[in-house]
Amino acid sequence: MYDVVVYLSSLPRIADRNRKVEVLEAFAAGARAQGASVLLQTQHQVVDCELAVILGWVGTKIRGPHIQLRRDVIDHQQRTKQHVMPVDSSCFKFVDTESYFLRYSLDGVFYNKNIYANKNSDDIKWQQVQDKFNLKLQPWREQGDHILVCLQRDGGWSMKGTDMAAWTYRTVDRIKSLTDRPILIRPHPKHRMDLSGLAGVAGIRQSMDGSRLEQDLVNAWAAVFCNSSSSVAAALAGIPVFADDDDCVAWDVANHDLENIEDPDMPDREQWLYDLCSAHWTDQDSISGEIYKRFLPLIKDAPSSPITHLVESELIVTQMP
Repeated sequence: MYDVVVYLSSLPRIADRNRKVEVLEAFAAGARAQGASVLLQTQHQVVDCELAVILGWVGTKIRGPHIQLRRDVIDHQQRTKQHVMPVDSSCFKFVDTESYFLRYSLDGVFYNKNIYANKNSDDIKWQQVQDKFNLKLQPWREQGDHILVCLQRDGGWSMKGTDMAAWTYRTVDRIKSLTDRPILIRPHPKHRMDLSGLAGVAGIRQSMDGSRLEQDLVNAWAAVFCNSSSSVAAALAGIPVFADDDDCVAWDVANHDLENIEDPDMPDREQWLYDLCSAHWTDQDSISGEIYKRFLPLIKDAPSSPITHLVESELIVTQMP
C-alpha cells in the first residue's frame, strides 16, 4: 500500500489545468522528500493508500469521469478507514488572485468541522499573508451606512443545497424589518441570478458589474453572508460580519443573529486570524514536505472521519470572490 496517492486524474481538462497539475505535483514531491512512498495517479482507478490527495470536492451530481473518480476515491478511503486530503482555494482570494496560498485539510472541506492542523497557531503565517498582500487588520468600524449582502454561487458545495435566491429574499426581508439602512446586494461575479423581485424596492440596489469586493465594503455598516469566504475580507476591514451558517470561515468572529444588526458584536479577531492563516500553504511549503509533515501525525493516529457528499466543488485558481 502506498503512503500517498496524488490523483492527477481527478482534474478536469479546463483552462487552468496546468496550474492545478503544479499544485498536485508539488505535494507529491514534498511527500517523497519526507520519505513517503508516492504514486502520481494518471488513470481513473482507485489505489490503496493511507492518504489520497485530490483537488476540489464532490457532491450529489456527477459531471464527468474526474468527478466520479473523486467520489470513488473518497468512498474507498472511508471504507478502508484511511484519509483523503482535498486542496481548496484561498480565503484571501479577494487579493490572492493567483492562488499563491491554498488550503489543505483532512477528510472534508468544512472549516469548522474538518481537520486543518491549525488550532492555536502563532502569528507566523499571518505575517506571511500580511507581507505578501500588504494586508492590515483594521479596528472594528463603529460607523457606516449601508448593509452589504454577499451572494454565493447557487449550487456551490458550501451552500449545502440551500437555494441562493430564496436565501437572498429571506435575508433582505429580515434586514428591512430590523433597520432602515440601505442594502447593497453583491451577486457572485461568476453567477448573476435573477433578483427582479427586488427591482424598484426602496433602499435596495445591486453592486455595479465589475466592482471589487473592497469597493462594496467602503462605508459599509455591516456585511451579511451565508458562509462565503468573502467574509474574511469584511472581518479584516473591521466591518461587523453576520454569518448564517456555522461552516463560515469567519463564524468565530461573526454575529449569528440579524436581530443585532444595529448593535453588532465585535469580538477579538487575532487568534481566529492566526489559525485561519495557518490553514493556508504555499507551493514551496508543499514541495519542501512541510504540509505532509504537519499532517502526518494526524494521518497516522486519527481514524478517518465520516464524509458527507455535497455538491461539486472545483478549485478556481483565479476566481474572485
